[in-house]
Amino acid sequence: MSTIKPPPFTRVIVLQFTVAVVVAVLVGVTAGDDKWVNAYSAFLGGLVSAIPGAYFAYKTFEHRGARATEQMISSVFKGEAIKLGLMAAGFALIFTSIEPVSPIWVFAGFLVVHCAGIYGAYKLTKQ
Repeated sequence: MSTIKPPPFTRVIVLQFTVAVVVAVLVGVTAGDDKWVNAYSAFLGGLVSAIPGAYFAYKTFEHRGARATEQMISSVFKGEAIKLGLMAAGFALIFTSIEPVSPIWVFAGFLVVHCAGIYGAYKLTKQ
């Protein structure tokens, strides 16, 4: 067990889930005819980014210290592979089992939340 503390990656996770909710509310208030379809579509797209991103962050910082280098590298690769699989499964689940859904808002929600995660990770490295 390492005494090295992990970076505060939970802030990025909270940021992504918060952005998913905010985007859904904004879309629900402003977006055209099917406001609620558009809102939950954007929210679901955001979740497709946030949930796998949270899993990846957990796997990435599971091991710490110089003695755990091989385990860290293995966790990062496994975490990334599973993250991509979860994203693909999330999109497949949305488009095959939810009706009606607005594809443009699913992808817009995904993109905004994904960019928020990238921004959050960038800000963590600048502390």
